[in-house]
Amino acid sequence: MVRRIVLEIILIIGIAIALAWLVLAAFALTDSADPVGTLVDQTPRVLFGLLGIALGLWTVLLVIGAIVQRRRAVGWRIGTHIVSLIAALVVNIGVLTVVSVVSGGGQGEDWGILVVAIAVAAGGLLMVAGVISVLLVELVILRPKKAMEAAATGPETAE
Repeated sequence: MVRRIVLEIILIIGIAIALAWLVLAAFALTDSADPVGTLVDQTPRVLFGLLGIALGLWTVLLVIGAIVQRRRAVGWRIGTHIVSLIAALVVNIGVLTVVSVVSGGGQGEDWGILVVAIAVAAGGLLMVAGVISVLLVELVILRPKKAMEAAATGPETAE
């Protein structure tokens, strides 16, 4: 059971980061003259710089949720992971907004609020990537045992 929980957490976070990285890089490449610099420098800055709080908090919440929900049905685990992602993103945007306003972003200069707007857009992208990764891991990669047994035996024929 411990292996499944660890594998679940690593797969969900890894797939979500990979999907978000690829899509953010695709957006950044539309306006970039240096593809390597975009993939290696700019994309990680947005992903880990603006969404670092959300990724760290979501990882902690995934660990807690995977342990608490380990004996529940797959629907409960999916719901818990998605709600924890939403909570992590809300906290991330809240912290960035407070830091932006406190550091002078609301005093006639809109750069701070622009950073928050970019973080909101990247957060929406992380939300989509996170939901895809949770569904992929829970329903396809680590399918429940009953679904695997039903797929192995095939459909029952009524006599």
